[in-house]
Amino acid sequence: MIMFTTLGVWAFSFRNMTLDFVHITDTHITQKASTSYKALSHSSELLADAVKQINKIQGLDFVMFTGDMVDTATQENYLEFYKTISKLEYPSLNAFGNHDFYGMDKKTALETVKKYNLNYVFDNTYYAFSPKTDYRIIVLDATNGENTANGKLSDEQLRFLDDELNQNQDKVVLIAMHHPSVEPFVSYDHSILNANEINEILVKYTNPIVVISGHYHATKIRTIGNLVFVSTPSMVTYPMAFRHIKITNYKDRVHYNFELIETNLKDIQEENKQSVISYAALAGMPKDRTVSYIYNKNKSKSVRYKRNKIKNAIAPSKTNKREVKKLSKPVKIKEKKIKEKKKQEV
Repeated sequence: MIMFTTLGVWAFSFRNMTLDFVHITDTHITQKASTSYKALSHSSELLADAVKQINKIQGLDFVMFTGDMVDTATQENYLEFYKTISKLEYPSLNAFGNHDFYGMDKKTALETVKKYNLNYVFDNTYYAFSPKTDYRIIVLDATNGENTANGKLSDEQLRFLDDELNQNQDKVVLIAMHHPSVEPFVSYDHSILNANEINEILVKYTNPIVVISGHYHATKIRTIGNLVFVSTPSMVTYPMAFRHIKITNYKDRVHYNFELIETNLKDIQEENKQSVISYAALAGMPKDRTVSYIYNKNKSKSVRYKRNKIKNAIAPSKTNKREVKKLSKPVKIKEKKIKEKKKQEV
């Protein structure tokens, strides 16, 4: 397996200013039949196609999986997952999702991951490391028991997160976790139960912080001052995509580039698109998919501003309802066309 290399300060270069990686999530590897929501019977095919596309990207530093690697935690499914990604030409690491423990305790799941991925040198399901001098990566585990999709960050991890952020205020911080602390849309049976506590820690800091997550199978990017919350869709639910993320840290600004890359298996994608409800909401708006922008470090926002923005983002407000209405419009148009087509055929 390819191991991580951390450059020293003496090896400083433009490459050390840039973090270039792929975020992929919710691959749900299994032998189960597909459902109306998840194309489970094609899970291995979809992941294999993603691996091929990732290998065509030049100069990546690593690939980060943010949980639900398998749909049910069995040795067979984990073996299939690692067999499929063994062709990756870049090192990979992962956060854990709720499905990664369905049927397997955390200790066994952690031992299984460490067995197949030599890059996973950590003793816990949460950890931190510095791939480059400009960056700190914090990986969290918000899973909350075997039989629930809700999440909760333990008191120990809350302290761990706060300590890591406090010690790395001079760096760009990337936080990877399965459950988003700022949801792409409201879902009470999928949310983190102590999201407020997590977000209260985040808003204290003024350095650039990017939080990447999955779990909701939705495409969403929210920018709140120095904070960026990135939800990436599942590989088994429309639009069946992953993200290529490139961050460059300059003295006075940070340049972000988010590129959404969909599966090449268009027949499977189209079949799933016709079966899911509100596929347009899962696909997101253009600003949630592929976007590039610059954050100026000297224009930091107050804690109060960020707190209010997060509160508005996660509440079922009028703004959210308008957004959902916009996203749902293509579905209604398509349904109308289908009805008209059937009428003409009759």
